[in-house]
Amino acid sequence: MSHQRMSGRRGALALATVMAVSLVFVGRLVDVQIVRAAELQEQSLQVRTTSETLWASRGSIVDQFGNDLALDVDRYDISANPSKVGDFRRAGEVVPLAQAVAEIAQVTGANYDEMLSAVSVDPTAQFTYLVKGVTPQAKDALRELDIPWLQIDLIRERIYPFGPVTANLTGMLGRDEPLGGVELSEDECLMAQNGFATYQQGADGVRLPGTTTLVEQPIHGGTAHLTIDSDLQWYVLQQLAEHGGRLQAQQASAIVVRVNDGHILAAADWPTFDPNDFTDAPPEHMGARTFSAPYEPGSIMKSMGVAMLIDAGHTSVSDRIVAPGVYTIGSGRFIKNMHVSDARQLTTAGVLQTSSNTGMAVLGERMPQQQAYDYFRAFGFGEKTAVDFLGESRGVLKTPENYDPFTRFAQLYGQGISVTAVQMAGAYQALANDGVRLPLRLYDGCTTSLGEFIEAPVAEPIQVVSASAARQTVNILETVVTQSALRPVLEIPGYRVAAKTGTAEIASASGYGSERVISLAGMAPAENPEYVVLVSFYKPQTSKVSSAAAPAFTDLMSHVLKHYRVAPSSEPAVVPPLTW
Repeated sequence: MSHQRMSGRRGALALATVMAVSLVFVGRLVDVQIVRAAELQEQSLQVRTTSETLWASRGSIVDQFGNDLALDVDRYDISANPSKVGDFRRAGEVVPLAQAVAEIAQVTGANYDEMLSAVSVDPTAQFTYLVKGVTPQAKDALRELDIPWLQIDLIRERIYPFGPVTANLTGMLGRDEPLGGVELSEDECLMAQNGFATYQQGADGVRLPGTTTLVEQPIHGGTAHLTIDSDLQWYVLQQLAEHGGRLQAQQASAIVVRVNDGHILAAADWPTFDPNDFTDAPPEHMGARTFSAPYEPGSIMKSMGVAMLIDAGHTSVSDRIVAPGVYTIGSGRFIKNMHVSDARQLTTAGVLQTSSNTGMAVLGERMPQQQAYDYFRAFGFGEKTAVDFLGESRGVLKTPENYDPFTRFAQLYGQGISVTAVQMAGAYQALANDGVRLPLRLYDGCTTSLGEFIEAPVAEPIQVVSASAARQTVNILETVVTQSALRPVLEIPGYRVAAKTGTAEIASASGYGSERVISLAGMAPAENPEYVVLVSFYKPQTSKVSSAAAPAFTDLMSHVLKHYRVAPSSEPAVVPPLTW
């Protein structure tokens, strides 16, 4: 009887204990699943959820044929979580950590010791890079290694396939932002916006299949279209390097412009830099000096001077003058010619053909200062071109109230005025185009990521001088090629060429010194010009006269005519009288 009571008490006690424990578990379960469910779920997701960048591609910069001058390419950063790194099994066999790192090194070419140290120095670390920027081929090879703790992330890398050839125009992209050229000026077209997604990882740090959630869609950049012909640009730069080296020039520039639309087909500067690796590039070699570096052009300005004098009715091609050996201005100042010290009986055509400074001064007496200034402005001097390139200079054009007696005449032969190479090329385009200056064009427009082409604004053309004045001036410029000592160098078989040489003294704080800029500008075919070429060399040493620029001009113009398959000239030139 007492034994039965004892057993009953023990059963009741056990039951009570079980019920008490059950109530504790139930309470805990309620707390976890109901009371604190949202909080604990959030904590769990924070621990297991990881975000990743979905890289958008920055837009490409392309030439007129769609060739990439700058573009983004796929590259991959390789990383690991050191706290998860270690030996693993592959195909039933254990792969030691050291062997895995050696395999990564063999595929990528990265340093084995540095990678092994990166994953071993701090075993509690959550992240470390092993190697950055590997190619898609290397990425595929790494995936085949089947290393579970290896993380492979897509990134974008900016490359410039033509390297130094178009660097002065494209500019370059820094780590976080564009640093120059079209990269910066057309950033609104090119810029991309990265997206991102989230996914969940298991305890071993491996992505869980089917857990990726797109949070923000990446937006790719547009395509910036340039008028440049990259093949021609390459050739022009090669010629600048060859002839610039021969002349031991400090710098050189050249521009090729299509006459009928003002498109810049080539604009090269030498020396230049490589935008793929510009860390150690000298600052003076970066940028586009064709747009940003004004200089006194010298006698290539006389072509515009004669055109404006003819257009204003102040002279004619056969007008007879006496060009003195020295033209005295007053107050002890005078103008003289470079090679001829005697007075010469010249026509206006002869003044331009012989490049007579004193002859230009005699003719310049006839033109009011304000009228000359207005012509200079109409030719595009003293203002940026329609390209409005980043860092472009306006040059220096004095207003009439700031003229001194010397500047009034000197501007007509290229002193007392500073211009950029692209401004001068634009002025010659006007002469070649029957006196109509078309706005020069380098950037054609943007194709957005949605495929819509947005054309860049087009400025209005300007009739600078009459078609008659322009054609007469071009006819005179032909005689520089056919009737001068430069004929053997400048003539291009089968084509009529019109050109003008220029030697400019470089001004300093103490006046003009011994350094020079030598230039040559011209057009072809002269009877119906299709292309303008301008080439200039800054501070040449082996020869400082403008004729030294003639071989480079001829090489460039010959190539342009062949490159674009221009039909040979079919009409003979008419030679105007040069002397009397």
